[in-house]
Amino acid sequence: MVKQLLTAVCVLFFIGSGCSKKMSEEQLFAEAQKFEAKEDIDGALKIYEELNMRFPGSPNADSVLQKLGMIYLNKKAQFDKAVATYERIVEKFPQSKYLPQSMFMIGYIYANHIKNFDKAKTYYDQFIAKYPEHELTASVQWELQHLGKDISEINIFDGAQNAEGQTGGAAGTSTKP
Repeated sequence: MVKQLLTAVCVLFFIGSGCSKKMSEEQLFAEAQKFEAKEDIDGALKIYEELNMRFPGSPNADSVLQKLGMIYLNKKAQFDKAVATYERIVEKFPQSKYLPQSMFMIGYIYANHIKNFDKAKTYYDQFIAKYPEHELTASVQWELQHLGKDISEINIFDGAQNAEGQTGGAAGTSTKP
């Protein structure tokens, strides 16, 4: 609690003092990464948000949004903000190297956290149409096959080979007599 309060005070001073306004994009990005390395997520988040606001047309803007999306998803569990951030990548950066992952993440968040399966399916279908050969395509297809199912309903061993090279059934069981 004390660490978070101290961080908040430092970040507010840092931002409020105008010092950050004088810092370049590269300096701010390096500062955000320092906060991340110290696992000071709130500090990193504030600086990435500032980068997003001050440099929206930067060649690194998609990278900043990617960082924000991951923080909102993995560190803050703010799923609506994560989706909105990934959607900005999809809308504003159609040539971004983060576009396929962003489309996947939107579908994933809708399916597994927000439980809006219609929206998840829409994004997954768009992903497959646009990236049929992408490394995430198999994951998207798996997500589509299991969309809306509780994890306890899914037999993760279906189609897996057991020790004897046979497929199907529970792992480690044999169909040999």
